[in-house]
Amino acid sequence: MKDNRSNRSIFIALGLVVLFGSFSLGAQSSAKHHWNSPSEVVKKVRKTFSDLKSYKADFVIQTEANKKVVTKKGICYYKKGGKIKYEFSDPAGDEIVSDGKTLWIFIKRLNAAGKQDLTLNKSNKSGPIFSPMTEEGLSRIFRKYHYKFESIEQPQISPKDNRQYFVLALEQREKIGGYETMTLYVDAQTSFIKKAVASDGRGKTTTVEFFGVDPNADIEDGVFNFRPDGNSKIVNNPLVSEE
Repeated sequence: MKDNRSNRSIFIALGLVVLFGSFSLGAQSSAKHHWNSPSEVVKKVRKTFSDLKSYKADFVIQTEANKKVVTKKGICYYKKGGKIKYEFSDPAGDEIVSDGKTLWIFIKRLNAAGKQDLTLNKSNKSGPIFSPMTEEGLSRIFRKYHYKFESIEQPQISPKDNRQYFVLALEQREKIGGYETMTLYVDAQTSFIKKAVASDGRGKTTTVEFFGVDPNADIEDGVFNFRPDGNSKIVNNPLVSEE
């Protein structure tokens, strides 16, 4: 029983990576923007996401809690229709894969796979639960969080890459657990959320950053299929129950 609870905690942590990181998408744009409000920035990000058919990018996820920092990295793939894959190179072999209907979270060191049905709670008008990789999921995030500019001066120039970013501060409308606050760094030229920083109520901070984005990449549907081997332990619906 203790091992099962431990496994579920790990699956939930990785599931939040999907919840937190998968909406951070964007496509290249050569248009010059003159946004002067956070609502205009959010509108542009949502429009960009709805137009996006696919993408491929490198990602780095850094989690800090109790003065301990854990870094994970790899390649992520996305295709319209809720198809998403996080292929980890560190820790090597871990995967988060969804074909739009089922989300798999595979942890190699445990040889365990969480199988999450994304069609649970179909009455939820925001779309299938735990599917922010869809246009509906992105809409849900901005409904669940208040958002505003982090400071008056926008956009800001990042000393790291000398690019301009609109910095949005998000806060949960209702404290229901998970990430209570988020900070999104939106590239002023591409409408891509280059980086997102989220914090929960217990001092844990998670940062997701994307690099080398290839928008509308040619990705086969087979990339989003996952078949655990016969020796893998399967945990059904570790992220949410039907109750």
